[in-house]
Amino acid sequence: MSQLHIDIARNSTDDFNLFHDKSRWHWLRGNPFEGPIALGFQLGCFIEYQCRLLAMNSTSEIDTDQFRFSAYEFSFANCVRPDDEVTLSVKPGKWSSGEGPSTYSRRLILKANKKPAIVGFKRDGNQMTLPLPSNLPPMHMLNNLPDRELVPGTKYFLKRKYMIVGNAKNFLASAGAEQSLFIDEFADKVDFPEMYPLGLISSALLERALFEDIDLISHPMIYASQKLCIDKQQLEELRSNDAINILVGPDISEDANEFGPESSSKKRVTQECVAYANEDTPLFIAKLSLIPLNSLINKSSDELE
Repeated sequence: MSQLHIDIARNSTDDFNLFHDKSRWHWLRGNPFEGPIALGFQLGCFIEYQCRLLAMNSTSEIDTDQFRFSAYEFSFANCVRPDDEVTLSVKPGKWSSGEGPSTYSRRLILKANKKPAIVGFKRDGNQMTLPLPSNLPPMHMLNNLPDRELVPGTKYFLKRKYMIVGNAKNFLASAGAEQSLFIDEFADKVDFPEMYPLGLISSALLERALFEDIDLISHPMIYASQKLCIDKQQLEELRSNDAINILVGPDISEDANEFGPESSSKKRVTQECVAYANEDTPLFIAKLSLIPLNSLINKSSDELE
């Protein structure tokens, strides 16, 4: 994982978070990482690609192409820096139900220089693993609404993005993936990776923060966890320049009502995102948990005392 890989991931998804900027990461006062770090969704693309290779080369794994929905659950334990050696271990899959629909689940650990950076699960099934948030605006009205505005009568912020083949290929390259497994002009093949539209979430979150006048230099945030579920059937139908409308919800964490958006006492931010493409049902649903940098610094200081 090089800085060039990080730059390519940023540029292909419009992620302008300064945590990833090789020249301006130090603008974030007290930045504990002391340098640029890889994107969460870039690492997610690495995980998606490695899981795909594993499935292609395994005789014991279930063919997950038979399932309509693909889900990821990530908890971020550490960051990945330029020139870190990144590896992934995936345990054999098994059926699980828990509180939601039955899914085929594989536990995974992504390591950077042999230290855990992401722990979580890759799940596949025939139902969305995340519930649809309440009070969403009708899908059919979204294309007629202005970009980067609150949807009238709701608390959802609309960010419109477009599926671009060139950006998807660059995003795959940023994760060290073989592009021709997904996109091959000679075979008239365009299979967008699942993490490409999901990776556009970061840009949408940043745009909502700017809309709310949050200072992204004084009050940046970093992912603590991600729960993601995407409709593979819809994804297969998407082509270059197709629009996706990403609805970004407000903070629904326990701190949301107690503290303001830039309060140093705020320990966590939780937001839900729902994207619609060409159908009345969601392309994906995501639930993101983020930690403000101030909270991360305060936690580190408390541990040292």
